[in-house]
Amino acid sequence: MSGKPGWADADDIRQVQVDLAAVHRIAVMEGWHEGTWNHFSAKVPGHEDHILLTPGHTHFSRVTASNLLLAAPDGTILEGEGLPNESAWAIHHPLHEARPEVGCALHAHTPYATALSTLEGWQLNERAHQHSAKFYRRVSYYDYQGTVLATEEGELIAEALGEKRALIMANHGVLVVGETVEEAALYLLVLERACRTELLAMSTGHPIHKMPKSVAKRISNHVPGFGELGYLDAMKAVLDQRGEDYAK
Repeated sequence: MSGKPGWADADDIRQVQVDLAAVHRIAVMEGWHEGTWNHFSAKVPGHEDHILLTPGHTHFSRVTASNLLLAAPDGTILEGEGLPNESAWAIHHPLHEARPEVGCALHAHTPYATALSTLEGWQLNERAHQHSAKFYRRVSYYDYQGTVLATEEGELIAEALGEKRALIMANHGVLVVGETVEEAALYLLVLERACRTELLAMSTGHPIHKMPKSVAKRISNHVPGFGELGYLDAMKAVLDQRGEDYAK
Protein backbone atom coordinates (compact mmCIF):
# COMPACT_ATOMS: atom_id res chain seq x y z
CA MET A 1 0.00 0.00 0.00
CA SER A 2 1.25 3.44 -0.80
CA GLY A 3 0.35 6.56 1.10
CA LYS A 4 -2.39 8.79 -0.22
CA PRO A 5 -1.58 12.30 -1.46
CA GLY A 6 -1.61 15.15 1.04
CA TRP A 7 -5.17 16.44 0.87
CA ALA A 8 -6.24 19.61 2.65
CA ASP A 9 -10.00 18.87 2.71
CA ALA A 10 -9.69 16.15 5.36
CA ASP A 11 -12.84 17.18 7.27
CA ASP A 12 -15.11 16.75 4.24
CA ILE A 13 -13.53 13.40 3.44
CA ARG A 14 -13.89 12.28 7.05
CA GLN A 15 -17.61 13.11 6.99
CA VAL A 16 -18.20 10.92 3.94
CA GLN A 17 -16.18 8.11 5.51
CA VAL A 18 -18.27 8.26 8.69
CA ASP A 19 -21.55 8.44 6.77
CA LEU A 20 -20.65 5.52 4.50
CA ALA A 21 -19.52 3.40 7.44
CA ALA A 22 -22.79 4.21 9.21
CA VAL A 23 -24.81 2.97 6.22
CA HIS A 24 -23.06 -0.40 6.49
CA ARG A 25 -24.23 -0.64 10.11
CA ILE A 26 -27.75 0.47 9.15
CA ALA A 27 -27.78 -2.34 6.57
CA VAL A 28 -27.02 -4.78 9.37
CA MET A 29 -29.81 -3.34 11.55
CA GLU A 30 -32.30 -3.59 8.68
CA GLY A 31 -31.22 -7.05 7.52
CA TRP A 32 -30.11 -5.82 4.10
CA HIS A 33 -26.64 -7.33 4.08
CA GLU A 34 -24.94 -10.64 3.19
CA GLY A 35 -22.18 -10.48 5.77
CA THR A 36 -19.16 -9.66 3.61
CA TRP A 37 -20.54 -10.08 0.10
CA ASN A 38 -22.26 -6.82 -0.80
CA HIS A 39 -20.48 -3.53 -1.41
CA PHE A 40 -21.05 0.21 -1.14
CA SER A 41 -19.03 3.11 -2.52
CA ALA A 42 -18.74 6.89 -2.34
CA LYS A 43 -16.76 9.48 -4.24
CA VAL A 44 -14.11 11.35 -2.29
CA PRO A 45 -15.08 15.04 -1.96
CA GLY A 46 -12.71 17.24 -3.93
CA HIS A 47 -11.07 14.16 -5.48
CA GLU A 48 -13.93 12.62 -7.41
CA ASP A 49 -11.68 10.29 -9.40
CA HIS A 50 -11.00 8.45 -6.11
CA ILE A 51 -13.66 6.31 -4.42
CA LEU A 52 -14.23 4.78 -1.01
CA LEU A 53 -15.19 1.10 -1.06
CA THR A 54 -16.42 -1.53 1.36
CA PRO A 55 -13.41 -3.48 2.67
CA GLY A 56 -13.65 -7.05 1.42
CA HIS A 57 -13.66 -9.93 3.93
CA THR A 58 -14.93 -7.51 6.59
CA HIS A 59 -18.40 -8.13 8.01
CA PHE A 60 -20.71 -5.15 7.55
CA SER A 61 -21.07 -4.94 11.34
CA ARG A 62 -17.33 -4.25 11.59
CA VAL A 63 -16.96 -1.63 8.84
CA THR A 64 -15.60 1.66 10.19
CA ALA A 65 -14.61 5.03 8.79
CA SER A 66 -10.96 4.07 9.12
CA ASN A 67 -11.07 0.64 7.49
CA LEU A 68 -12.97 1.73 4.37
CA LEU A 69 -10.79 1.33 1.30
CA LEU A 70 -9.57 4.39 -0.57
CA ALA A 71 -9.09 3.47 -4.22
CA ALA A 72 -7.14 5.51 -6.76
CA PRO A 73 -8.38 5.89 -10.36
CA ASP A 74 -6.37 2.84 -11.44
CA GLY A 75 -7.73 0.68 -8.63
CA THR A 76 -4.68 0.95 -6.40
CA ILE A 77 -5.70 0.83 -2.72
CA LEU A 78 -4.19 3.83 -0.95
CA GLU A 79 -5.77 3.38 2.47
CA GLY A 80 -7.87 0.92 4.42
CA GLU A 81 -7.70 -2.72 5.42
CA GLY A 82 -7.34 -5.56 2.93
CA LEU A 83 -8.73 -5.61 -0.59
CA PRO A 84 -12.21 -4.95 -2.01
CA ASN A 85 -14.66 -7.70 -2.84
CA GLU A 86 -13.77 -8.89 -6.34
CA SER A 87 -17.00 -7.51 -7.78
CA ALA A 88 -16.82 -4.15 -5.99
CA TRP A 89 -14.30 -2.41 -8.22
CA ALA A 90 -15.79 -4.03 -11.34
CA ILE A 91 -19.22 -2.56 -10.60
CA HIS A 92 -18.56 0.72 -8.81
CA HIS A 93 -15.64 2.16 -10.79
CA PRO A 94 -17.43 2.15 -14.18
CA LEU A 95 -20.59 3.45 -12.54
CA HIS A 96 -18.91 6.46 -10.96
CA GLU A 97 -17.11 7.21 -14.20
CA ALA A 98 -20.39 7.09 -16.15
CA ARG A 99 -22.38 9.18 -13.65
CA PRO A 100 -20.30 12.16 -12.44
CA GLU A 101 -23.18 13.48 -10.31
CA VAL A 102 -23.44 10.25 -8.30
CA GLY A 103 -21.77 10.61 -4.92
CA CYS A 104 -22.73 7.20 -3.54
CA ALA A 105 -23.74 3.81 -4.93
CA LEU A 106 -25.10 0.92 -2.88
CA HIS A 107 -25.35 -2.67 -4.10
CA ALA A 108 -27.26 -5.03 -1.82
CA HIS A 109 -29.31 -8.22 -1.83
CA THR A 110 -32.19 -6.77 0.17
CA PRO A 111 -34.75 -9.51 0.93
CA TYR A 112 -37.96 -8.22 -0.64
CA ALA A 113 -36.44 -6.66 -3.75
CA THR A 114 -34.29 -9.73 -4.31
CA ALA A 115 -37.29 -12.04 -3.89
CA LEU A 116 -39.31 -10.09 -6.44
CA SER A 117 -36.34 -10.01 -8.82
CA THR A 118 -36.67 -13.80 -9.14
CA LEU A 119 -40.20 -13.62 -10.58
CA GLU A 120 -40.56 -14.10 -14.30
CA GLY A 121 -41.11 -10.75 -16.02
CA TRP A 122 -41.58 -8.84 -12.75
CA GLN A 123 -41.13 -5.08 -12.73
CA LEU A 124 -41.81 -2.70 -9.87
CA ASN A 125 -45.37 -1.40 -9.85
CA GLU A 126 -44.34 2.25 -9.75
CA ARG A 127 -47.87 3.47 -9.03
CA ALA A 128 -48.77 1.09 -6.21
CA HIS A 129 -47.62 3.15 -3.24
CA GLN A 130 -45.93 6.45 -2.44
CA HIS A 131 -42.66 4.56 -1.89
CA SER A 132 -42.78 2.90 -5.29
CA ALA A 133 -43.80 6.20 -6.88
CA LYS A 134 -40.41 7.59 -5.83
CA PHE A 135 -39.08 5.41 -8.65
CA TYR A 136 -41.73 6.31 -11.23
CA ARG A 137 -39.86 6.10 -14.55
CA ARG A 138 -36.61 6.05 -12.56
CA VAL A 139 -35.83 2.34 -12.26
CA SER A 140 -34.06 0.10 -14.79
CA TYR A 141 -33.60 -3.65 -15.12
CA TYR A 142 -30.66 -5.92 -15.83
CA ASP A 143 -30.66 -9.65 -16.60
CA TYR A 144 -28.52 -11.95 -14.49
CA GLN A 145 -25.11 -12.61 -16.01
CA GLY A 146 -23.44 -14.37 -13.09
CA THR A 147 -20.93 -12.92 -10.65
CA VAL A 148 -19.53 -9.62 -11.93
CA LEU A 149 -15.75 -9.89 -12.11
CA ALA A 150 -14.74 -7.58 -14.96
CA THR A 151 -15.13 -3.84 -15.46
CA GLU A 152 -16.51 -4.58 -18.94
CA GLU A 153 -19.63 -5.99 -17.33
CA GLY A 154 -19.61 -3.12 -14.85
CA GLU A 155 -19.83 -0.84 -17.87
CA LEU A 156 -22.88 -2.78 -19.07
CA ILE A 157 -24.46 -2.38 -15.64
CA ALA A 158 -23.79 1.36 -15.70
CA GLU A 159 -25.31 1.51 -19.19
CA ALA A 160 -28.38 -0.39 -18.01
CA LEU A 161 -28.82 1.98 -15.07
CA GLY A 162 -28.54 4.97 -17.39
CA GLU A 163 -29.78 8.13 -15.70
CA LYS A 164 -32.11 6.25 -13.34
CA ARG A 165 -32.02 6.01 -9.53
CA ALA A 166 -32.18 2.26 -9.18
CA LEU A 167 -31.35 -0.91 -11.06
CA ILE A 168 -33.20 -4.15 -10.36
CA MET A 169 -30.75 -6.96 -11.10
CA ALA A 170 -32.77 -10.05 -12.00
CA ASN A 171 -32.10 -13.11 -9.79
CA HIS A 172 -29.56 -11.03 -7.90
CA GLY A 173 -30.40 -7.84 -6.01
CA VAL A 174 -30.46 -4.09 -6.44
CA LEU A 175 -28.19 -1.13 -7.10
CA VAL A 176 -29.20 2.39 -6.03
CA VAL A 177 -27.42 5.70 -6.47
CA GLY A 178 -27.66 9.16 -4.96
CA GLU A 179 -25.85 12.46 -5.03
CA THR A 180 -24.96 11.98 -1.36
CA VAL A 181 -24.54 9.03 0.97
CA GLU A 182 -27.78 9.95 2.73
CA GLU A 183 -29.73 10.18 -0.52
CA ALA A 184 -28.50 6.76 -1.67
CA ALA A 185 -29.32 5.25 1.74
CA LEU A 186 -32.83 6.68 1.57
CA TYR A 187 -33.35 5.28 -1.93
CA LEU A 188 -32.27 1.85 -0.71
CA LEU A 189 -34.67 2.11 2.24
CA VAL A 190 -37.59 3.32 0.12
CA LEU A 191 -37.02 0.77 -2.66
CA GLU A 192 -36.96 -2.13 -0.21
CA ARG A 193 -40.10 -0.83 1.53
CA ALA A 194 -41.81 -0.46 -1.85
CA CYS A 195 -40.96 -4.05 -2.71
CA ARG A 196 -42.17 -5.27 0.68
CA THR A 197 -45.48 -3.45 0.24
CA GLU A 198 -45.94 -4.80 -3.28
CA LEU A 199 -45.19 -8.37 -2.26
CA LEU A 200 -47.67 -8.14 0.64
CA ALA A 201 -50.31 -6.67 -1.66
CA MET A 202 -49.71 -9.39 -4.27
CA SER A 203 -50.15 -12.05 -1.61
CA THR A 204 -53.81 -11.05 -1.11
CA GLY A 205 -54.67 -12.05 -4.66
CA HIS A 206 -56.51 -8.77 -5.23
CA PRO A 207 -55.61 -6.33 -8.02
CA ILE A 208 -53.41 -3.43 -7.00
CA HIS A 209 -55.10 -0.04 -7.19
CA LYS A 210 -52.73 2.27 -9.08
CA MET A 211 -52.43 5.95 -8.28
CA PRO A 212 -52.80 8.38 -11.21
CA LYS A 213 -49.69 8.86 -13.35
CA SER A 214 -49.70 12.58 -12.56
CA VAL A 215 -49.46 11.87 -8.82
CA ALA A 216 -46.69 9.32 -9.27
CA LYS A 217 -44.78 11.77 -11.44
CA ARG A 218 -45.10 14.52 -8.82
CA ILE A 219 -43.80 12.22 -6.08
CA SER A 220 -40.91 11.06 -8.24
CA ASN A 221 -39.91 14.60 -9.15
CA HIS A 222 -39.86 15.79 -5.54
CA VAL A 223 -36.14 15.25 -5.02
CA PRO A 224 -35.25 18.55 -3.26
CA GLY A 225 -35.78 18.08 0.44
CA PHE A 226 -35.67 14.28 0.25
CA GLY A 227 -33.17 14.22 3.11
CA GLU A 228 -34.67 17.07 5.11
CA LEU A 229 -36.11 14.69 7.69
CA GLY A 230 -32.55 14.07 8.84
CA TYR A 231 -32.67 10.32 8.21
CA LEU A 232 -28.95 9.66 8.38
CA ASP A 233 -28.32 11.82 11.44
CA ALA A 234 -31.23 10.15 13.20
CA MET A 235 -29.95 6.70 12.35
CA LYS A 236 -26.43 7.59 13.46
CA ALA A 237 -27.90 8.70 16.80
CA VAL A 238 -29.46 5.24 17.13
CA LEU A 239 -26.12 3.63 16.28
CA ASP A 240 -24.38 5.84 18.84
CA GLN A 241 -26.88 4.87 21.51
CA ARG A 242 -26.17 1.22 20.74
CA GLY A 243 -22.45 1.82 21.20
CA GLU A 244 -21.57 1.16 17.56
CA ASP A 245 -17.99 2.09 16.63
CA TYR A 246 -18.61 2.93 12.94
CA ALA A 247 -17.00 6.38 13.30
CA LYS A 248 -13.62 5.20 14.57
